[in-house]
Amino acid sequence: MISSWLFAALLSVATALTIPDNAQQHLIPAASPAPAEDTMPTVYESTIMARRILSQSSEGTLVTVFPSETESDDLSTTENRPKGMAGSPIGLMEYFADCDSTGNPTILAIGIATPFRNYVAGSNISLSVRWWPSQTHIYSATEDENVPTPHTPAALPRFSLHGYLEDVDFRDYRNYRVPACFLAKHPDSVLWQPGNDVHTSKYVRLVVEHVYWFGGFGDRARIGWLPMEDWRRVTKGEIDRMRLPGEK
Repeated sequence: MISSWLFAALLSVATALTIPDNAQQHLIPAASPAPAEDTMPTVYESTIMARRILSQSSEGTLVTVFPSETESDDLSTTENRPKGMAGSPIGLMEYFADCDSTGNPTILAIGIATPFRNYVAGSNISLSVRWWPSQTHIYSATEDENVPTPHTPAALPRFSLHGYLEDVDFRDYRNYRVPACFLAKHPDSVLWQPGNDVHTSKYVRLVVEHVYWFGGFGDRARIGWLPMEDWRRVTKGEIDRMRLPGEK
């Protein structure tokens, strides 16, 4: 007997295939031809793709872990943190901007925010970033079996940066280079700039020590750790010339 959830899934597929073409086009996500096996991106090309995603993105998930209660009793009290959370990871959206030519993203660290409190208390830290392009074209579900992989989150590249935080040099504040770069990506962050009347804040960089790359489905994209020497030597010209899946 077919289970109810499987029956519902099959019914939804059958329904989609019977929708008129002019209605389907609004339901099917965009796609670009999947590369042939011999055109799978090289490790270095994958690294350039990751650096371009970093340059084009402005939000990611900052992941830390909660410290033990004995290490931060004051924090667990002020946060009203439940018992037993020590060592538990938490991922929260944070703004960043690619203001460093070496691939170290710049972050406006708000002192009261959980990720930065956890980091100060001894947590490791990582930043997860994914690529999601604007949809510019579509295909019909009635096309033949050679329809390429659609632009779904599972098929598109993402990566995780692992490293440590370091304060941005004060000279970069004084000449306004870092604030100008960050504000261009996040105009609303003017309310939280260092010296604001609400929260203590400062600019930091995530100094990248390791990069885990997930380029998409394994038959057409690479998955694994990227060489740091490649991450550092990618040039701005290479980043500018690279085009990501779904990007014009």
